[in-house]
Amino acid sequence: MPFYEYRCEACCKEFVLLQSLNSKAEDTVCPYCSEKKAKKLLSKFSSYGEGSVCSTTGGHSWGGG
Repeated sequence: MPFYEYRCEACCKEFVLLQSLNSKAEDTVCPYCSEKKAKKLLSKFSSYGEGSVCSTTGGHSWGGG
């Protein structure tokens, strides 16, 4: 199960939760104010990883030929 970063639109606090892949932001309860107004954030780790992986593996072909 991955960690997800959220910001609550009700109290403006950020928090991290360990959730299943199919969990939805609109069902996530803020641990500070108990509202269901969480917005999923793009973490710094994943945004860095996406750019570096795509730029280094984009030209490779997988398979015979």
